[in-house]
This record gives sequence, structure tokens and C-alpha cells, in this order.
Amino acid sequence: MSGRLIRMNALETLRMISKTLNEGDNLEGMLQAVLDALLETTGIESGWIFLMDESEQQQLVAYSGLPAGLSHNECEPLRKGGCWCLNKYKNNELTHAINIMNCKRLEQATLHNLGSTNGMERHATIPIQAGEESFGLINVASPRIDQFSNQELELFETVAYQIGATVKRFRLFLQEQERTKILSQFGKYIAIMKQETDERRFLEQAGTVMLTFFDWSGVQLSYGTETFFNGVKNRHIHKVTIELDGEELSLMIFSSHFLKESESLIQDLMAHLSLHLKQIQLEKKQQMVVRTEERNRLARDLHDSVNQLLFSLVLHAKGLEKRVDDPRIQASVQLIHELGNEALQELKQLIYQLRPEGLEFGLMSAIKKYSELIGLQIEVQAKGLKALSEEREVCLWRVLQEAINNCKKHAETNKMMIGLIFSEEKVEVLIEDKGVGFELKEIKKGVGISSMLERINEVGGSIQIDSNLGKGTKIEIILPIK
Repeated sequence: MSGRLIRMNALETLRMISKTLNEGDNLEGMLQAVLDALLETTGIESGWIFLMDESEQQQLVAYSGLPAGLSHNECEPLRKGGCWCLNKYKNNELTHAINIMNCKRLEQATLHNLGSTNGMERHATIPIQAGEESFGLINVASPRIDQFSNQELELFETVAYQIGATVKRFRLFLQEQERTKILSQFGKYIAIMKQETDERRFLEQAGTVMLTFFDWSGVQLSYGTETFFNGVKNRHIHKVTIELDGEELSLMIFSSHFLKESESLIQDLMAHLSLHLKQIQLEKKQQMVVRTEERNRLARDLHDSVNQLLFSLVLHAKGLEKRVDDPRIQASVQLIHELGNEALQELKQLIYQLRPEGLEFGLMSAIKKYSELIGLQIEVQAKGLKALSEEREVCLWRVLQEAINNCKKHAETNKMMIGLIFSEEKVEVLIEDKGVGFELKEIKKGVGISSMLERINEVGGSIQIDSNLGKGTKIEIILPIK
């Protein structure tokens, strides 16, 4: 047995290393202590440890006794670039300790005059493993040793297995810590976002809130034709896409790195996005149903009570008109008769607006029927007719009714034009009359105009009203099909 092997006390080495690995709480500090102990016990001059991250990039986590050529500029020759032993590791060719192999990094240090290598040209390489998982490698080198003994290689492999088990334990611990942190942040994210009841604002704010709680550089959300981006884009992307009510919903995450825990988090975020959007849509439909039911109830009440009272008033006024001889009283009764008729006609229009019978046959039919009801000549032009969703069709009909009523009451004309141009994504509506017009700034705060603006904005559309005294009125509407 050589003097070098006599100096090697394998049992003492393993005891010291096992104690160090079990008592420490800082991985890099423990690996440095293990490497120092291994070199001191074996009498080997130099060593360094690489661990591989999730993207298979090496991290220099411990080193000792490096020659000047490798320690140059804070160990830059070891921290950057590839080498033969790492190539073997990445190609899954490094399954056991390799006794001696030439070192590309030592060769490059000599070639570029980075400093002395103390006569070292090669090293032994030992993979760091735990079961079937690999985490990195240990390199040990001595200018005095041309070949390590089998006993030494067995010791190196035993130490590497101990390190592998510790690295695995630490990474599992860090993953659990990260998972706990992510769950906590996810809970905070949901607590903030669950308050939002508007679909567009929800999509606009979701990315911003995600960046507040998660370590990402950018978030892009797309739903249908809308796209919302927050942060900064980079080359590392994780994307998840699902279909929600016939529309594509996608979440794209930009980050400098992705942990395994991030994958399940992104799936959970996508599930929350889709469920919350569905909830917003269902609540909107529920509100529409409630509004429709309330309109129908109000229309029934008006028809059964006020309508009948007005009708009785008109009949009594008509009968009284025939019995009165006094011209002054007769004129007053006649005025009551006329006002009653006018009120009755306006009430019928109001009831029709509250419960628009005939919309089930489409907008064209509804416009024609309503124009006949109020006595307005409306020229309707339509191109590329397409079915609108119930929500958008009702919205557009309410806005058209308001515009028709305004024309009848204020424009001092009995003619109007409505044009509709349908495309795959939108419908463009032009409403125009050649009446007396009005000053927009003086009437914009009125209930009718405000109602039109609110209705169109609620379904993601836009509306432009243009009017001047003596020049008529033009209303342009753009409404998404879905």
C-alpha cells in the first residue's frame, strides 16, 4: 500500500463528510466544507464542484486549491464555457467515476496565459448522483498523480453519492418552500381579482396583479380579439391556451427562468381566469334576465293600470264633448281628449320599448314595426347580415329605439336612414336624419344620450354622435359581433 493510500483514512473522511452534510443548512457552504475535508484527508491539491441548474447550465458551487490559471478573474475559466467532462455529463456518458481525463480548462488557461496550472493537465471526474437522478460532478486533480487507485475512486464515488442525496434533499426542501410561497401568493392574487366584475377590466388588471405576486418579467393575456400585455418580454416563454365559449383564451408568461412549480401555477391561473370569466358572463346574463323580467313586469303594470285609465279618460272626454254646449268648456274637454290620446300613444310606445315584441324576428322586422307604430319613415340598408348574440342584439335595438324616438320628438322630420354593415368581427351602424339638429355640448348630459353611450360601452363597442343646428344628426356605432 503506498504512502498516499496510508494517509487516506476513508472511514474518517466519510464520517466527517456525513456529519457536515447532515448538520448544515446552507448547501454551498456544506459543499465547500465537504470538498475541503476530502482534499485534506486524501492529500489531493485541487478540486471543484459543479452543480447543474434546470436549464443544464453549470454552477461552480465549491472549489479549493485552484492553480492561478483556473482562479483567474474570480474563477472565470471554470464559470464560463464548456469542457469535455461537462459534455460527457450532458450526453449521459458520465455514469461512474472516470480515473483521469485531460482538462480543456487547464489547457485553455495555458494557451491564453491566464496563469500557472502548477503542472496539472488532467483530473478525475466523479458524477454527483442520487438514484437515477444526476445533479453535477466533482473534479479532483494533483500534479503528482497520474492515476488514482480503485480504493480512491470508490471513496470519491461514495462521497459523491452522499452529496447527491443532500442536494436532492435540499432541492426538495426548496421546492416545497417555493410551492408554499406560490400557494400563498396565489391566494392573495385570487383575493384581489375576485372583486372584479367587468370582463375587460378583469383581463387588463390580471397581468398587472400577477407581476405583483410572481417573479416573472411579463404577462400577456389574449381573449378573442383582445390582447393585454404587462411587463417586459424575453426569450423564455410559457404559454397555455384553452377554448372558452368558442373563443381562444391564452396566457403567456415571460420569465428569465421557470421552476417546475411554475407549470402547475400557470395551469391554476388559467383555470381561475376561465372560471372567473365564465362567472362574469353568467352574472351579466343573469342581470339581463333580471332587467328583462323587471321590464316585462313594468310593461304589464303600465298596460293593465295606466293604459286602461288613460283609455277610460279618452272615452269619457269624447262622450262629455258631445254633451257640452258651452264653447269654452267644449274646447277644454276637446283639449283633454287630445292630450289623453297623445299620452295613450306615448304610453304604447313606452310599453313597446320595455317589452319589444317582434325582436325575435330580427332587427329589420323590429325597426319596420316600430317605425309604423310611431309614424316615422325609415329607410333601412343592410349589407352582409350576420346573427348577433342576444346581448348585443338587445343592446343595439335599445340604442336604435332611442335614436328613433329622438328623431320623432326633436328632429322635426319624418324621415330617417339606418345603415348596417356586417363583417366577421363587427357590425358598423350609421343612423342619420336631415332634421334641425342640435348643439351636442348642450344636450350631451341628457338621459337619452347617456343611456346610448352606456349601453354601447357595456358590450365593448364605440359610438360617435355628430350634430349641428340646421344640419341634422349622424350617429356612428361599431359593435363587436361576439
